Amino acid sequence: MKTVLTILFSFLLLPAFGQRARDTFKLYFALGVPSLSHESEKKIDLLIYNDKIINGTEVMIVGYADYLGTEGRNKSLSMQRAENVKNYLVKYGLNANDIKLCEGKGEVNRKGMKGKDGYPTDRRVDIVVNNRLKKKKNPPPPPSAKPTQMPVVAHKVNISSIDEVKDLKPGSIFLLKNVYFPAGSHVMKPESAETLQKLFEVLKANPGLKISIEGHVCCIQEDEPDALDNDTHELLLSVNRAKAIYGYLVTKGIDASRLVYSGYGKRRPIVAEEMNEEDAERNRRVEIRVLENK
Repeated sequence: MKTVLTILFSFLLLPAFGQRARDTFKLYFALGVPSLSHESEKKIDLLIYNDKIINGTEVMIVGYADYLGTEGRNKSLSMQRAENVKNYLVKYGLNANDIKLCEGKGEVNRKGMKGKDGYPTDRRVDIVVNNRLKKKKNPPPPPSAKPTQMPVVAHKVNISSIDEVKDLKPGSIFLLKNVYFPAGSHVMKPESAETLQKLFEVLKANPGLKISIEGHVCCIQEDEPDALDNDTHELLLSVNRAKAIYGYLVTKGIDASRLVYSGYGKRRPIVAEEMNEEDAERNRRVEIRVLENK
């Protein structure tokens, strides 16, 4: 316990001015609830996407509770919150060995406070990232695939399983099914994890396979460059969705030289005139193009 407190204290005494040596990100919880809210999950997704938390960085996760409830209950609740944050980070690519501390501190002492509503800002988990110890960063994003990189003959194919990708010829384009994004967001929903894991496994098992990840959106005019990404406030939604998948694969260990990504807005619609949600859904997609398969 003394060692843990010493480590935590050293994090908190790092300089407040000049180049920051650490970042602390706070996630808040509902009263008595140990599970992550949708908002907290989205915040973690953005931290990973924007390289605020990367592999090779020492991370500490510390959970808290407010003064409502018994001491034992609050200790357990704060620990559950910290564990849930740890599990979510590991699930979406953080190396578990980089997490040097995962602890529940219990309730924060608020002397003299007895209100029945408690103290909401104490129902939280702090993610403390030691930026001084970053070993490496994700490689810079590659340029969008140039026409000279594309095979002369391109054709769309239907596949029933991601495993079939290993047999596709260069120029083959297929729809990446079961990868979901909330409207106006590039942050993938958790339901996408199974498909992305399968794509990673195929790429890992077939080192001669190179792909282009290509994003498309719906519901905008054809002459508009792209849709608005509500997460970044940029007109780059199709680009950022493709980049999110690229980032996932690189974080998992696929060499960036085997991947490119592009966003085409609505310049390549499947349905030229969207009349209903079904038409919009067909245009709102991510496709994978096989560039090489040796």
